[in-house]
Amino acid sequence: MSSSIGDNGSNDDTGDSDEEGSIDPNSLMDMDIVIYRIKDDPTPQKTYIGAIQEDMTLAPLSAWTKEPAFGNSIEFVVDEEDRWMKELEFDNVIIERLLSEDLFSYGSRQVGGGKGLGNPHGEESELVYYIENEVLEAKGVEIPIKPELEIMW
Repeated sequence: MSSSIGDNGSNDDTGDSDEEGSIDPNSLMDMDIVIYRIKDDPTPQKTYIGAIQEDMTLAPLSAWTKEPAFGNSIEFVVDEEDRWMKELEFDNVIIERLLSEDLFSYGSRQVGGGKGLGNPHGEESELVYYIENEVLEAKGVEIPIKPELEIMW
């Protein structure tokens, strides 16, 4: 079991860790949501939100707005432009927290809104992550805002 953040924001440090307070990436599973920081970041207190992908790599999550979608959850997606950044390799990050499953949910949306050459029939979809804003604020998570990720129907 890894370090997780529960309803009350407490840490349950029962997992494997390489550094003080860090989580062993080998203990993570596909679709886990984590809070991480970049080892060589000039501002080491800066934390980010990411998701473990099916190929067991870390992908940063981005939002198009800080406005809540459902209740107090913010919608996040993986921006393919950021997907393969060298600084996201497990040797270059410290996984600080694994979010408890009661703090997020999943959905999906059509890639490109189901329009255009890349998805003309709307059968391609991407995962949407709904994460409780209180957790992000409590942990000081940096939320990359990219309005171009929003799909207008």
